[in-house]
Amino acid sequence: MMVKYELKRIFTKRMNRLLLAVAVIISVVMSVFAVTSEWYVDSEGINHETPDAIRRLTQDKNQWKGELTGDVIAQIVADRQEIARDYPDDVPDTVYGERIQAYSDITQMVDTILGGDEGYSPGALQGITTDQAKDIYSIREQYIEQLIQKYGDTPEKQEFLRTQYEKTDTPFYYEPADSWDNMRLYATTYGIILVVLIGFLAAGIFADEFSLKADAVFFSCRYSRTKAVRSKILTGLLMATVIYWVGMALLSGISFAVMGVSGFNTTYQVDSPYCIYNVTFGQLYLIILVCGYIASLLSASVAMLVSAKTHSANIAVCIPFILFCVLPFIGRALPFGTFFQLTPDQLLNILNCARRTYIYQIGSLVFRQIPFVMLFYTLVAAVFLPVIYQCYRRYGMKRSA
Repeated sequence: MMVKYELKRIFTKRMNRLLLAVAVIISVVMSVFAVTSEWYVDSEGINHETPDAIRRLTQDKNQWKGELTGDVIAQIVADRQEIARDYPDDVPDTVYGERIQAYSDITQMVDTILGGDEGYSPGALQGITTDQAKDIYSIREQYIEQLIQKYGDTPEKQEFLRTQYEKTDTPFYYEPADSWDNMRLYATTYGIILVVLIGFLAAGIFADEFSLKADAVFFSCRYSRTKAVRSKILTGLLMATVIYWVGMALLSGISFAVMGVSGFNTTYQVDSPYCIYNVTFGQLYLIILVCGYIASLLSASVAMLVSAKTHSANIAVCIPFILFCVLPFIGRALPFGTFFQLTPDQLLNILNCARRTYIYQIGSLVFRQIPFVMLFYTLVAAVFLPVIYQCYRRYGMKRSA
């Protein structure tokens, strides 16, 4: 009953309801942007930027669905080199629509493999032979050895990196994953909006008693320093959970219903060949969602803790905003790179984290960035809960005395 009452207090406030309505509108608008952000070029060279463009693009690319063996890659490289010879200045839209578009993901993969640690190198495949194209995975392995030497400054790190790279099977499995590729960015952006919103709503759960001058009445009630405080904490967690997952379900549901879900099982190395995470496009998207949820719980717990300590919702609202919106800019300006690789804002930066080789060592233990921030900030959010309870409960004891 207490939790129900606290939830009612949150969702009946006019400002809160307005903000939730805005969040819903943003999710719909972003879904529209997502489904219209891709284009499809037909065989006549006509560009289509319609909601069905990604489905038509997927259908075109599906002719290359399956394992990207050396022979398949050599065939694609040979065709792309032939087009470059025939049209040295500018490729006609008809040729792009008929031939290049269908294998554009694969040529980008080859250019990225040839770029090594420098990343995507446009046109690099023009400088290799058909035999070298057939041996593209051996070229990748050679670059991997260089990366292991570069980022593995200890034997333990080198062994760790080698183990991670060996987990990725070759040849890569390919299925067009444009819908998942698009949604990674939109889910990340919308996650930031939800995390800040949740921090704003959570800030008032404890501070409202003080802003309304009702703290004396609250702490004079039965169970005010025990059950009532626990109910407030539970309300914050429940509110964060519902708002985050409903928002993400709305964004994802609308977008994938239009775009389709092709490419869930496509290995992420097709996009980032030297990624140290053995995941698919679909699995990476789920990791982005889970990390956003952890950030939401952290935002709620931090806001509740600050408001319980300072008795001010205004101060409490600022902390999540600083952690997830301001901190990334501070990290770019200051020289403490390793520290800012592990700050809370990285939970909402998984898209970039997955592309980088960030590993750390404590003693003989070597670990990667994404699993660490997921585990660490889950524990931090959990540790904050009893601190919130004790902080508010002790104030109640002083107030009653």
